[in-house]
Amino acid sequence: MVTIIVGTYLVEKGLLTREQLNQLLLQQRRVHVKLGLIAVAEGLMMQEEADEINRMQSVQDKRFGDIAIEQGYLTEGQVEALLTKQGNAYLMFAQALEDQQIMTVDQLEQCMMDFQFENQMTLSDIEDLKSGDVDRILPLYIPMGYEKYLDAMGTALRTIIRCVDTEIYLEKAFVASRCEAEYGAAQYIDGERKFSCGMVGKGQALLPIASIFGNEEFEEMNEDALDAIGELLNCISGIYASALSRGGVFVELYPPEYSIEISGVVSDEMLVLPLHIKGQKFYFVVAMENKIEMEQEA
Repeated sequence: MVTIIVGTYLVEKGLLTREQLNQLLLQQRRVHVKLGLIAVAEGLMMQEEADEINRMQSVQDKRFGDIAIEQGYLTEGQVEALLTKQGNAYLMFAQALEDQQIMTVDQLEQCMMDFQFENQMTLSDIEDLKSGDVDRILPLYIPMGYEKYLDAMGTALRTIIRCVDTEIYLEKAFVASRCEAEYGAAQYIDGERKFSCGMVGKGQALLPIASIFGNEEFEEMNEDALDAIGELLNCISGIYASALSRGGVFVELYPPEYSIEISGVVSDEMLVLPLHIKGQKFYFVVAMENKIEMEQEA
């Protein structure tokens, strides 16, 4: 998720093409992040120092970390900590950028400073984004005062990442009583804690998700495609309801409802999270203690 967020920003700034980003996303899965890049990204070494050790490795059969310790650049504890970060998605993306000679980690870090300023984030926010952890990234996109939605939204995002696509691009969530859409699916949980969630869109917005989750190549958003979306919602709601039940909260899960001819979805209050998957934008909507209703076309 962090890769597509940062990569899309670089595309918008003209520093990457969409084609390059797609190639980097593929390459990233095969990338082994070099310890020197992580050390520079963490501010423990200068780029020149990492380059020096890389040159020394060409004539010495030693690991980067061992030479860095010998030269006094890093301690053993720092090397051990850096080794644990080699699977970090942000650093894998940085390594892929460097391998393709598109930009260095220093240049990427400068871009992240610009990203921070433009999005009015703190240094702590940027560290949360770089972590790649959904539970740390999602709060950055939820309005202040609406933290009650985090558990449900977090369950949804983790499930979509696990079952559909790891590269989800988020926009800032907003609170609304209505969200325009041409079709959608929604599900209601009743009981001691009422809850509704839904996925809605226009055009072909939900088609990639329906095809991937339904394991079938749908050509249009019809009832069969929406049935697959409903099954995904059922999976999300089921996981959320199970967590409530384990906490001693009694709830009843109703079957998903869907329609291919609506003008939108409505509720007294719902949080709307715009998401992008495979180049398509749709909306994940959540209502706490309210029911989401589909508004039929006139």
